[in-house]
Amino acid sequence: MYKLLAIDMDGTLLNSNREVSNENKNAIKNAIEKGVKVVITSGRSLKGLEKFLEEMNLRGENEYLIANNGGTIYKTDDFECINYKGLSNEDLIESYKLSLNTGLQMMAYTHNDCVAPEENEFTRFEKDFVGTEVKIIDCDLVKDDITKILFAQKEENLEKIMKEVPKEYYDKYHVVKTMPTVLEVMNKECNKGYGVKKLADHLGINRDEIICIGDQANDVEMIEYAGLGVAMGNAIEEVKSIANYVTDSNDNNGVAKVIEKFIL
Repeated sequence: MYKLLAIDMDGTLLNSNREVSNENKNAIKNAIEKGVKVVITSGRSLKGLEKFLEEMNLRGENEYLIANNGGTIYKTDDFECINYKGLSNEDLIESYKLSLNTGLQMMAYTHNDCVAPEENEFTRFEKDFVGTEVKIIDCDLVKDDITKILFAQKEENLEKIMKEVPKEYYDKYHVVKTMPTVLEVMNKECNKGYGVKKLADHLGINRDEIICIGDQANDVEMIEYAGLGVAMGNAIEEVKSIANYVTDSNDNNGVAKVIEKFIL
């Protein structure tokens, strides 16, 4: 029997209208009633996920959230961080210098804020798409823990710029493309697989009792780690190639269909 269901948000649980369908909500509700621990496992920060936790009744004393691509695990009753694997202010400054040299636009998350050295189309996208306010601040003045750093550039330019980033930077950090226009930078040890394992160990759940569902490159490690790794029908080929099962797309309630097939 599966005991833990880790679900990615964008492109997985959310449809193209950035909504959780009633079918997915009902399936999650039924899985919870059957005793399965349902955990949102997202590249988003806490601020970009709070409203969805409320919407799906995932706020509670024994409920958890994996955010920032596995770098942070929060209890959802009071948002206490029970596991953190992040970056420092020095990492932020180094990344800012890289952005100046390559033309990448940079933004970063702390536990409580989203920060950027300047306003640009990327910060406006973060506000409009994710719903997160961005605080414009000099990087030297950011003293809080950095949960992740984001780079953005137009899709046609990003692949070229990625080749210009020094190998030493890739060696030092975990860098993953999470959208056609976005790179996310994290602690070298940090990924969603790391986050799922940490939470499973905390809950005493075995690897073969876990289902993980996702669609993008930042979901690869958790899908490989899971007892049942599931790719969405709209997933990139890299994800489909390593998954145990491919479900329907995010616009056709692929998450609900996994729950119905393997849990209910």
